[in-house]
Amino acid sequence: MIGALKVFILPLAIWLTMLSAVLLGILWRAELPVLLYAVLAPLPTLWYPTHDFVFGKDTQDLLIVSALLGVMINKGGFQRTPHLGWILAIAVYTYAALWNTALRFGLDSPLTRANPYLADWKNYVLLLLVYVAAFNAIRTETHVRWLVNLSVGVLLFMVQRELNGFVAGASFSYGSRANGPFWVVGMNANHFGAFVAHIGVFALGLGLVDRHPVRRWFYLAAFAGSLYPLLFSYSRGAYVGVLAALCVFGVVRHRWLLGLVAVLMVVWQVVLPESVVDRITMTEGEDGELEASAAGRVEVWEHARTLFLQSPIFGIGLNGFMTARAGETLTDPHNYYLKVAAEQGVVGLLLLFGMLLSFLFSAWRLQRDARSPFAAGLGFGGMGCIIAVMVTNAFGDRFSQLALGSTFFLLLGAIERMRQLQAESPAVESVAARLAGRDGRPARAARDRDGRLIAPDRATLP
Repeated sequence: MIGALKVFILPLAIWLTMLSAVLLGILWRAELPVLLYAVLAPLPTLWYPTHDFVFGKDTQDLLIVSALLGVMINKGGFQRTPHLGWILAIAVYTYAALWNTALRFGLDSPLTRANPYLADWKNYVLLLLVYVAAFNAIRTETHVRWLVNLSVGVLLFMVQRELNGFVAGASFSYGSRANGPFWVVGMNANHFGAFVAHIGVFALGLGLVDRHPVRRWFYLAAFAGSLYPLLFSYSRGAYVGVLAALCVFGVVRHRWLLGLVAVLMVVWQVVLPESVVDRITMTEGEDGELEASAAGRVEVWEHARTLFLQSPIFGIGLNGFMTARAGETLTDPHNYYLKVAAEQGVVGLLLLFGMLLSFLFSAWRLQRDARSPFAAGLGFGGMGCIIAVMVTNAFGDRFSQLALGSTFFLLLGAIERMRQLQAESPAVESVAARLAGRDGRPARAARDRDGRLIAPDRATLP
């Protein structure tokens, strides 16, 4: 009975739910497929078995396309979308880079699936459209909270699965790492560790600022629970990403976090599990030379540098690094910025950094100008998430895959929607500004059950 549930009944239920969300999203509520996508996208163990059903392989495409159609049909059309210029520029430029690869390496033109990399480009563009769909389909603060809580809930679900199903060894082993659900689509423990780092620090940022009695502990519990799979993913890039986000949190709002990071830097070999210490310190082998993993990365980094110098402006084309190293053991530079530099040149790097920094600035403005603790927490946590993404991508491609990067782009859409909602009530915003405390956050005042500021009588203002 349990076997039938896993093999047929559960995939059938997910497939039917997906089709229902698609139809309802087009005809009634465009936010429904976005909310379902927030649950399914980072859990390929749930949606991958639906491939046996009609349209099952197109689950993610259908959900996002139906949300976009729903925006046009039942949401009154698309609104002016912040950062859309960066999104369109990257989509167009990467398609041009696909032609660059085809012409340089003699591949089929990227007009049909005969080109081996057209599907990769389509998935990358779909990832960018996730942000557009989230911003335009999610129109109310309630729906923003639903999207955020579902995303954090998915992290908690992953944490619970790892706590119940993974046991760390006494020493580090490549064969004993917390992999999460991403193994189904060919990703490894480093990708899982990066996802936990991204969403874990996002939850921490929310929990440090939001004052709602239930949500706050929900977010803090998600971060606390994420430490176990984070540590035992043995992903050094994920470790650095979390530390970088904590430092940003400390600089912007909570100085005590800087002290915590400083103490951890001193006592980490004592407080961390022995296997984690082994992993962190294994950059060199017993003979003093680089261990195999680090030595291999140095080799591909040097190759990426060489390819970049050969074509520094436009690069050698999308996925050109993989093509250039066909037959080699390592076909990825294990540094997303080096990969973009080699394949898309300086132009691609500028577009990528321009997009990420513009989103980072938006998150910072939201946490600075927010009128409610939840909105401030959304911006604050978003800052940490973006910083973690930028850091972990220095250790590999940690956001361009749908399963890994979808939650990140959904949260970017939520941040931009919340910024617009905050700007639509300038009178209340001015009240919040007059009530602001010394730290720039709203002082104690009457709030509703969701933590939003209730404007007091003018006579009570300072």
